[in-house]
Amino acid sequence: MDPTVLFLDIKNLTLRLDDFGFRVEKGKPLTIFDPVFEGCGSITVSNVSITLKVEVKKERVFRSGLETPIPVLQLAKFEVGLEKLKLEFMETGADWILNAVLKGFSHKITEIVQDNLKEQIVKQVHILLEQMNSFIDSNPDLLMNALGITMADIEESIVSV
Repeated sequence: MDPTVLFLDIKNLTLRLDDFGFRVEKGKPLTIFDPVFEGCGSITVSNVSITLKVEVKKERVFRSGLETPIPVLQLAKFEVGLEKLKLEFMETGADWILNAVLKGFSHKITEIVQDNLKEQIVKQVHILLEQMNSFIDSNPDLLMNALGITMADIEESIVSV
């Protein structure tokens, strides 16, 4: 087992949000003829899979004119997938129309939700890694001792341009 790699593989995760409120309307200016849909809905996202691989790499930084190697956490692999999305509108006064439209666009809606989910998770992971790297930067020995490794055990971070 490599102590410089954190691998997380989540399978068969289900996300569910019941009874959320919504309002869909045209942008300004509104007239009395513009439709407004308001009501509640539920969404279920099934078979969500998340794969995340974080590696400890060595970066070289200049401090007081000297090049110093420091350990950093880097996202090496990230994948998100989802199998099925079920979205249902209720209490709109036009549920049957909206739900029929949803069925016709279910594949595209699933794709959009998957892309947005991936974008939000990767954004949060980068924020977390940034915070952890700031902490590690001021106390690299803590990470090295916890993992039982030395700087010689860590691969160099290579940035392609």
